[in-house]
Amino acid sequence: MALKLTMTCGPYDRARALIDGSVKPEGIELAITVNADDVSRQMQGAQGNFDVVEFFTSRYIADLPLRTLGFTAIPIFVKRMFRHSSVYVNKRRGIRLPADLNGKRVGVQTWFTSAALWARGMLADEHGVDLHSITWVAGRQEPVEGWVAPSWLKLEFAKGHFDLLAAGEIDACISTEMMAPGRHPDVDFLFPNYAELERDYYRRTKIFPIMHTLLVRNSVLNEHPWVAMSLFDAWEESKRQCYKWLEWQRIHQTSLWYRSLWEEEQAAGGTDFYVWGFQKTRFELDKMLDYAHRLGITARRHQPEEMFWPATLAT
Repeated sequence: MALKLTMTCGPYDRARALIDGSVKPEGIELAITVNADDVSRQMQGAQGNFDVVEFFTSRYIADLPLRTLGFTAIPIFVKRMFRHSSVYVNKRRGIRLPADLNGKRVGVQTWFTSAALWARGMLADEHGVDLHSITWVAGRQEPVEGWVAPSWLKLEFAKGHFDLLAAGEIDACISTEMMAPGRHPDVDFLFPNYAELERDYYRRTKIFPIMHTLLVRNSVLNEHPWVAMSLFDAWEESKRQCYKWLEWQRIHQTSLWYRSLWEEEQAAGGTDFYVWGFQKTRFELDKMLDYAHRLGITARRHQPEEMFWPATLAT
C-alpha cells in the first residue's frame, strides 16, 4: 500500500507532471495543494500543515542552529532566480551606482528572505556596498526562534514598501514585487541593464541563485527514510518532462524571441541548467551559507552537508 503524503508547491512548469499526476513518486500517494502565494505557502509550511513543502531557503538556513521547524531539506531547489532586477531605487535620491546605497534606507521584505540574501551578498561582493552602513526597513517581522540580531544591524519595520519608495521615505528596495518599469515615474531599477549583468554573473560564477528548497517532515523521514529519494527522483522526472515541453515550445511559444532565448540558455547552461542534487550545487549552497553568516542570519558558518537528509548527499 502506498504511503499517503501531502505536499504544497507553486504552479511551476517544472512541477506540472507531478501536479497533473503523470509523474508519481514511487511508493507514495501524493496529495498536492498548489499555492501560488509564496507568503501563505511559507506560513502553512512552517505551521506543519503539509508533509512536504516548498520553503524559503534562507529562512530554512536561519533555523539550522535549533531545527525547530521539524523538517529537513532534500536538494530539490524548486525556485531559482537572478536578483539583479529585484533592486529598485527612487531616482530622486541620488543613487546612480550601487555604492550610493551606502548609508541609505533600503527596504527588504524580511531580513531572512532568500531574494534579499542573494541581492545583498551580490551588492557587497560584486559592487563594494557596505551592508553595515545601511538602515534596513523590513516589511514584516518573521520570528526565528533563538535568533539574535547582530550588533551592527540597523533594522526597522514598515509596511507598504512601494509607496514608501515612491515617496522617497526609503531610498531603495530589494523586493520580489515588480516595482518597475512603468509603475511610478520616480521608481526605477538600480541596474537597468540587469539582463546583461545576470548573464555576466552567471558566466563568471556559474551561480543561478537558489530561492526555494523542498522540505520533508522529519517524522516521515525517520519512519520512512526511502521517501527522500523517491521524492527527489519524481521531481527530477517532472523537470525532465518540463524540458521536453520547453524544447517543443522552442518554435511554438506565444512569444517574439523565445527560440533565440532557449538556444542562448542551452549554450550557457547546458541541457540541465535548472540543476538539482547536492554534488553539482554544493558551491552555490556554500556561497549562500557564507552570505547567511556574514549577514548575521546564522551565528556560525554552517556547511552545506548540514542542510540535507543524509541519503540525498550523493545526488
